[in-house]
Amino acid sequence: MKTIKHLRISKNTDWLSYQRRLPKALHQKAKLMNIPTNIVKPLKLTKAAPASEITAAIEKHDTKFEDLCRLISATNLGDLTKGEANKGAKALLHERKVEQGALVNIDPMEDGFMETIDGALGIYANQDHPQWSEVYPTVEKLPEALVSAVNELLKTPKGHENFHLFSDAVERYKDYRSNKIATSLKSEGQLKKRNRELAKDLKRLEDFINFSGNQEFTSDNCNVALRRYKEHLVARHKNSPATAKRNLAPSAAAMRMYADEVATNVTITTKLTINEQRAHAKIREVADVDTELPLIWAAAHDASYDHFFRLHVFGIFSGSHASELCQSDVTHVHANQGYFVLGGTKRDHRTRPVVVVNDTHRNLLLEFKDAAKDSMGFASICGFRSTQSETTHTNLMKRELLRATGNPKLTAYSLRHTGNHLGDIKGISNLPQFGRMFGWRPVESHIQSDYGKAGIFSNSMIAQYRELTDKLTGDLPDYSSPTPDTSQSNVISINRRS
Repeated sequence: MKTIKHLRISKNTDWLSYQRRLPKALHQKAKLMNIPTNIVKPLKLTKAAPASEITAAIEKHDTKFEDLCRLISATNLGDLTKGEANKGAKALLHERKVEQGALVNIDPMEDGFMETIDGALGIYANQDHPQWSEVYPTVEKLPEALVSAVNELLKTPKGHENFHLFSDAVERYKDYRSNKIATSLKSEGQLKKRNRELAKDLKRLEDFINFSGNQEFTSDNCNVALRRYKEHLVARHKNSPATAKRNLAPSAAAMRMYADEVATNVTITTKLTINEQRAHAKIREVADVDTELPLIWAAAHDASYDHFFRLHVFGIFSGSHASELCQSDVTHVHANQGYFVLGGTKRDHRTRPVVVVNDTHRNLLLEFKDAAKDSMGFASICGFRSTQSETTHTNLMKRELLRATGNPKLTAYSLRHTGNHLGDIKGISNLPQFGRMFGWRPVESHIQSDYGKAGIFSNSMIAQYRELTDKLTGDLPDYSSPTPDTSQSNVISINRRS
């Protein structure tokens, strides 16, 4: 924790603070503006807080600190734009501890009006007086745009601002995503994964601001900026439109959310669909069901292969993602009922029952039943693998698939698509219950009630899924012996419809 920059730790309290000194060149002007040269702000976090939360809080204060430095550096030469003046005014009121909207419904003749102005602007409140320069001959005036912005904020209640910037939309979206992560996740593994995803999206948002500039949030500026940024991304990622879409999505979401919830007079109408995406979609390699699938199936029953890989192989018959397996709680394995509840946070219908295929599958699911729970009371069926990165999982799957089949083109995605391909061969992939079993479509309300949402599913649903799973695995050998090699002679071609 001591290595985190600008973090202040006190021996007398568990509460943490942000501390950072202004550059020496700004000290004199800061004193004239009644701004302390050593900025200390509470983080509202204790020493027990996760390092990720502390770092995020530090970054927020860093942004405000940089705004304050720009404000102090500004001179009367008019080097502040309207947007910079607005941000500077907010920073100034924050440092002077004057509330925005402090002069709402206050008559200029009432007591306290001039005191509030003085509290906000100090000696600069009267910088337009003819003799001001005589009284303060060595002091530069504040930019008129800044003074006007301060006066405007003092008369504007919070939430009623008429001036908005692209960066305001980004900050609101960042807070929304952070709050969603903090309130909706149930395990440390999920928390790490979502924080990694958020960090990537924040870099994409930063790229958008760098490309478009931090403009005023108006209909025209938003539509033009998003259209130009989309064209820029499509040109940059000519061979991978899906990557262009991924990079565009956070900016489009942030701008639209802000227009819907805050700047309601702004309308975003520009078309953001990337038409080339489907045309350039990658064709996923699937395992050959006659030669490679039996080898992969054998590996799933071989203890020398990684536990996570073996679980993933059984996921072929339910369309399970690696992330869903990691999010599956070992306490949700209902071995006696013959199913477990697959975790999933992106869509409600992705959380679904999955049939326990055989005894080996059951033993793999219960491998970590006695493992210690994390700080959120969660224990994954994948054990320590659940807290590792997606890159680690990808490399592990490719390595084990190569070992099992000798095919370097097979990936984790190949297993999921192999399950769909197998369903096509068996003639069952178009059945509604097959789509629900693979999590492609929501379960109708009359099938999955509130009990289903709680992980309690009907016997009829499990029986349907069992029948489909048996059809998918029916031609694969039954490895009842400890060494799968003894059953290799029983491999039967399954490249036919049954």
